[in-house]
Amino acid sequence: MTTTPAAAPAATASTPAVDTNLLRHEDKVFFKYVTINSADTMQRFTNDLRVMSAHAQRIMNIAQRIQSAITGSEKEALTRARDAELKDFNDKDALFEKVYGFKADHVTIRPNLIQNTSIRLLTPVNDEQIATLRKDPNFKESDIIARGNAKVLQLSVITGGEIPVLERNIQIVQAQQNAVIQLTAAEQSAKTEDEKKRVKDELAKVKQTLTTNAEHMGKTYGIVTNNLIVEVLEGVFWVAMTEEELKNYLQKRDQAKPATAAAPAPAAPAAKAAPAAAAAPAASKEKKA
Repeated sequence: MTTTPAAAPAATASTPAVDTNLLRHEDKVFFKYVTINSADTMQRFTNDLRVMSAHAQRIMNIAQRIQSAITGSEKEALTRARDAELKDFNDKDALFEKVYGFKADHVTIRPNLIQNTSIRLLTPVNDEQIATLRKDPNFKESDIIARGNAKVLQLSVITGGEIPVLERNIQIVQAQQNAVIQLTAAEQSAKTEDEKKRVKDELAKVKQTLTTNAEHMGKTYGIVTNNLIVEVLEGVFWVAMTEEELKNYLQKRDQAKPATAAAPAPAAPAAKAAPAAAAAPAASKEKKA
């Protein structure tokens, strides 16, 4: 998952407004290609983009092999293979564009990232657990969600800046759980009483901290189990701009705004960019299921 930029303060004479179409990450500026606000659509988009990116990489690999081919027959065979792959890619890309409003060819060979802006935490439950949950006066029937023949319980919905905080908390708890396992094994294999006592004391401290953190996670996010399912409800797809694209975009933006308005700045950095993913930025879009 990736983080969401902090909300921008209201624009003043000394504080320029944030351009929500731009996102600065590391040494690049990314352009907002599409906003997806459906869990099903986000899942399909992520999978479709991954498939198209892998297909584009195959075509580039064949092109490299053509350049290094020694014999004419080898180059001919590779060229036929590349042309067949390219036709297949273009056919699939036409469908991709109909669904998402832009071609995968425009984004699959330049840096891109998906920024999660809303997620929900789920956990599998059986009928016995559901019956117990229904005894709680605060139980909401809508929190039980069918998944085929199975059911899951919605624990909480996390949005915006809360997402990276949750991710860090989960990482901390997981690290402490691993430490408990390692220290337990070390205690059992300790060769001296002094060593065993030292490990035992350390284990007690880690367990206490883990208990405190787990209680915090339960109160804050409703997490009562390690069996978590993270489902993305909404996200933004960003694609890196070239220097020339950014220059042209800024020129058009500045020409369109009133002369006295403050120039919007790119949004704050995101946590990390996905490796993959080329051409001029398309207009921002929103997709629903």
